[in-house]
Amino acid sequence: MRIPIVIALFALGCQTDKSGSDTSGSEEAAPLDNDGDGYDSDVDCNDSDASVNPGGLEVCDGIDNDCDGEIDEDVSTTFYADADGDSYGDPDTPAEACSLPAGYVSAGTDCNDDDAEVYPGAVEVCNEIDDDCDGDVDEDVTDTYLADADGDGFGDADAWVDACEAPEGYVADPGDDTLIDCDDTTDAVWPGAPEVCDELDNDCDGEVDEGVTTIYYADLDGDGYGDSGVTSEAC
Repeated sequence: MRIPIVIALFALGCQTDKSGSDTSGSEEAAPLDNDGDGYDSDVDCNDSDASVNPGGLEVCDGIDNDCDGEIDEDVSTTFYADADGDSYGDPDTPAEACSLPAGYVSAGTDCNDDDAEVYPGAVEVCNEIDDDCDGDVDEDVTDTYLADADGDGFGDADAWVDACEAPEGYVADPGDDTLIDCDDTTDAVWPGAPEVCDELDNDCDGEVDEGVTTIYYADLDGDGYGDSGVTSEAC
């Protein structure tokens, strides 16, 4: 009696449905939505986090919230390395982050991140450096110096430079026209020099040999005595 029962069970297991298809196999499992965010695992890039899905809002958290393959796009902040610690960063060393990294600042406007004395708004001093990062060097802090070619201590107003200190062969501009050398080719001429009879304006007063010439009288007959009516002033 046991053999017919086994045959009957085998025959029952091989039955087909009314359409004639085989019902012995299982159907393919449908995609799951494990986190219940409305997106199944086929499109959800993190099906264990309901805040992450193709319709998610991108926030700055180091995660691809909207499943577009990018992380923190358009929501991170740009910071700049501040190597010299003056609170102004190097514009050539940016970093995108959600919060301020150590050694970084939000302003990337330092023109020299190796010198803490150089930054936008710093006091400009005369040192041949753009201290305040405005693109100009030593603006409004230099002094004017005049060339003193003859070394008499008085400069030529037509030969000047602006500098932090006097270059060799230059003297400070006195700021007074009466103290400007009227002839920078000879050290016998300078403002206030003693006037001597040499056909030069030694004291730069605009006159030549004033008060130092001698009056001579014409001696037409050669007797050693001159004509008082015929005179000449000369050295």
